[in-house]
Amino acid sequence: MENFLSLRGLSVGYPDRVVLQNIDLEILRGEILSVIGPNGAGKSTLLKSISGQLVLLGGSVVMQGEDIGKCSAAERARKMAVVLTEHIRPEYMTCREVVSAGRYPYTGRMGILQPRDKEIVEEAMARMKVTELSERDFNAISDGQKQRVLVARAIAQDTPVLLLDEPTSYLDLRYRTELMETLKDLAREGHTVLMSLHEIDLALEVSDRILCVQEGQDVWCGSPKEVLGQDRIRDLFGMPEEMYEKLFRETKSRLCGSDAVSDHTFFTNRSCKYFPCHKGADPENFNCLFCYCPLYAMGPDCGGNYRLTRNGVKDCTGCLVPHRRENYERIMEKLRARNRAASETAAAATDIQPAASSLQQVITEIQSPSGEILDLVRGDLSRLAMPPGSLGKIETTAARMAAIQKRRRPRAAKRRIIVLCADNGVVDENVSSAPREVTARQAVNMTKGLTGMSSIAAQRGDEVQVVDMGIATPYECAQILNRRIRCGTDNIVKGPAMTMEEAEKAVMTGVSLAGQASKEHVDIVGVGEMGIGNTTTSAAVISVLTGAEPAKVTGFGGGITQQAYLRKVQCVQRAIEINRPDAADPLDVLAKVGGFDLAAMCGVFLGCAKYGIPAVIDGVISAAAALCAVRMCPACRDYLFPSHQSVEPGYMAAMEALGIEPWFKLDMRLGEGSGCTMSFAVMEAACAILERMATFEKAGIDDSYLEEIREAEKKELE
Repeated sequence: MENFLSLRGLSVGYPDRVVLQNIDLEILRGEILSVIGPNGAGKSTLLKSISGQLVLLGGSVVMQGEDIGKCSAAERARKMAVVLTEHIRPEYMTCREVVSAGRYPYTGRMGILQPRDKEIVEEAMARMKVTELSERDFNAISDGQKQRVLVARAIAQDTPVLLLDEPTSYLDLRYRTELMETLKDLAREGHTVLMSLHEIDLALEVSDRILCVQEGQDVWCGSPKEVLGQDRIRDLFGMPEEMYEKLFRETKSRLCGSDAVSDHTFFTNRSCKYFPCHKGADPENFNCLFCYCPLYAMGPDCGGNYRLTRNGVKDCTGCLVPHRRENYERIMEKLRARNRAASETAAAATDIQPAASSLQQVITEIQSPSGEILDLVRGDLSRLAMPPGSLGKIETTAARMAAIQKRRRPRAAKRRIIVLCADNGVVDENVSSAPREVTARQAVNMTKGLTGMSSIAAQRGDEVQVVDMGIATPYECAQILNRRIRCGTDNIVKGPAMTMEEAEKAVMTGVSLAGQASKEHVDIVGVGEMGIGNTTTSAAVISVLTGAEPAKVTGFGGGITQQAYLRKVQCVQRAIEINRPDAADPLDVLAKVGGFDLAAMCGVFLGCAKYGIPAVIDGVISAAAALCAVRMCPACRDYLFPSHQSVEPGYMAAMEALGIEPWFKLDMRLGEGSGCTMSFAVMEAACAILERMATFEKAGIDDSYLEEIREAEKKELE
């Protein structure tokens, strides 16, 4: 995580009274920081002062280098969303209108919501489960319902920071627990959460750090483990030892005691909406079917009987192997078998090295596909029982695949999408709406079949190989192949993204991944990516290699404001001006304005050409990498196949430079390799017609009437 919000020498209170003073604290992006203390300690005063509701008595609040106190009200509203304990009393407003008010910082003076604003409002209401209250008068609902609506308004405001003063007020046990899970989800998405809480047990469960405050005393901040280990709660609230031990003995033992894990904790699912209902459960009788099974993350391979909820979450209540104590050994044996298989795969992958000792040697070893097989398959296609050329690009695809694979009957049985993941330093310039933590989050989700691409791939039976080339945020996932160069590239606006040595290492890593695919008999490879900020690096690479102006090849990426888009174009322009990449040297371009993901993708394309594997281009990032590969080795182009036409403007510039026309126009811009799965279907069809379709002879059809057409086509080819 990165330092995101700074409290510098902060003193808060009222004109006649200082409540808390000299607070120096660095708060991280995506962190949950809970403020605790006795009644009247200054919790609300601190949060109101940070949000600007109260005038600071001293110091400053700085967000990413900008003093928030100097921001206008509108600017502040785009940085912080606030929910205070005092409920508003709007006149004649429905709950939907109250939540919609969270979008006003982004609308014009008329406050007119655009379609995307309305979508965000509906998503926020669904998240807080208040959709059914949409048309109810806000003043006519209960206090608990009002609290959920106000939190939904804060979520709809979509700010980097959420300030919540006692957000669990008025909420019953269910909604209190669900709110905590929602806040954890928001933190994982990159939002920073500052909140005051009276429920100390909740603070200990959900917080990354806890800030202990007491009027007139120095504040103290530490992890939940440190809070309990130093008995800060006992001292802060002046609790008798007996009471303190009774309330927190178990939690303290769990957080601060032995590192040994009792059997039942294997089943803990902190994202469960019922958590922590099983807190303190007897491990011998623990029998919660909603809680985490070690096999949960295996998706369809877990062997259980489950269903997917509307939100794509596995519901294991009907599992054939319920998560009961008596099934523990059976479950753990399956887990051990999975881990053994993962270890064997990782060991095999480690042993696979590119046959070539250098990038230049790889390039010299790439040959054009077999012209002899190409001619043979064209002849085979002409004898199939159909008018010549009636299957169009499916026929040409069949012939090309056969020539690449050097077999008269090409195969598409084993299909793999290789997803190269890395973070890009240019995100420091605020060119993306998503925080860099999303790279790690989505990389892990891909291994579980939870992203757009991986869900389609799972449906079709396509393999997904996720590779860490330079993810900056720590994560835990054994299914991600670690080929990290380092934790993200440098900011291209301030200098080169990487060294030339790092660029070549990343490209050669991609070549080795293609070699691994060849060794494992993969028939087709799709090349995808995951990396926040990589549409910016791709725009820079495409601009340099095609000579196009940055504004003509830079798009809105994952979705940014017009202001952010203009900043993004300027960043691409400055990166090119500062680094002066050599358009005649694609490796130099990748090193100076590219990314580890782009370089590795380029290597996969080169490797597929080297090892004779058809390679599919996805969206704009994939197209930029393919252009680099073809500029390094023109023969590589004959191994490339298109997918969809990305809406990113740089895509067509790259594809026109490659001389390749996309197959589909679906208005897609997801990336990840999502278009590859679509092309795989076409390539499977191409294989099928050669394998299954009857010739005119077998169909009992006299094809002499086609001779004149065939002769004309033959002359055209010549």
